[in-house]
Amino acid sequence: MNVESYVQCQVAVSLMPRLNCNVCVPLVERCGGVEGFFRESGEGLEAACREAGVSAGAFDRRRALEEAKAEVEQMGRRGIRVCDVTGGEYPALLRECGDAPMVLYYIGELRMGKEERLLAIVGTRRASARCQERVGSVVEALRGMGHRPVVVSGLAYGIDAAAHRASLREGLRTVAVLGHGLHIVYPAAHRQLAERIVGEGGALVSEYPCTVAVHPGNFLRRNRIVAGMCQATLVAESAVKGGAMATARIALSYNRDVMAFPGRPEDVYSAGCNRLIKENVAALVEDGVDVARVLGYPERREAPRQGVLAFAEEEEEEEGAAAVVAELRKSGDVHADELARATGLDAGRLAVLLLQLELEGKVAALPGQKYALK
Repeated sequence: MNVESYVQCQVAVSLMPRLNCNVCVPLVERCGGVEGFFRESGEGLEAACREAGVSAGAFDRRRALEEAKAEVEQMGRRGIRVCDVTGGEYPALLRECGDAPMVLYYIGELRMGKEERLLAIVGTRRASARCQERVGSVVEALRGMGHRPVVVSGLAYGIDAAAHRASLREGLRTVAVLGHGLHIVYPAAHRQLAERIVGEGGALVSEYPCTVAVHPGNFLRRNRIVAGMCQATLVAESAVKGGAMATARIALSYNRDVMAFPGRPEDVYSAGCNRLIKENVAALVEDGVDVARVLGYPERREAPRQGVLAFAEEEEEEEGAAAVVAELRKSGDVHADELARATGLDAGRLAVLLLQLELEGKVAALPGQKYALK
């Protein structure tokens, strides 16, 4: 085989759709890696395929390598990179899914930290303004609690775009998974949004090379990547049928957490969310606190400084009351104005302390605004 580079081999793998993780990982391992798969002799590949339980005739390696050359050229011009399941950039959770693609193309920064949590937010393209604001409120609340999830969605109109924009407003990384090659942005109206996603530390991701024709079915297939990348999926708004509902059920099949916003029964685009909740597919969530809990973030306790301030105020009250009692003990009946001068307390605070001491039975109020110990 005429192998020119490792990248060429990665691209060639993506041009053979039968090679998903379930099939490819054990097969590639038997051949010594992605490049080894293309350098392996015909007899060696047949033996490896028999062990893996697949037919060697399904893979036209020579043709895939040849076609990959055009893709590698496009990638170089457009700043597109590629990773396979053995690489550190490949999303760790997606690697666990048997039907995940062997190879991903991406622009931007795809590598995730070990502690980063990924949250998919999906929903209808015909999203209501109310629900788009709700998505923004959840992302804002998560950031306000000190959490920094990576929000994953599909760059579509409606909920997808709202999720990406909310993340950018809050300074969070966001990833857009596309259903076509990265040489274009669809919808075209979101080109600027896509540029911001990349420019602010996120990524555009696809399993499809630029040389593969755009097909409507690809947009449904990309939903498994959205669900597979993430610890949890939030369905913000959806009719009973739609891509968001498919994403939710795929996430459930991967044993991932699914959440949904409840909606009014009469709203067509809340019916899907309500059904997911009724069927126990999704947990009902209403705000950022609920979402943070499902994502497994630690609960935020009161800041210690608040306790210190409360303690300091209580201590000051005790000191003021002690000063009033000491002055009354020394001077006997004392006018309120004289008490204020003697203790250094302002009139308002002194009045509160005198009332408190009176209620406690320690001080008696006398005619003429005078006070004395009981």
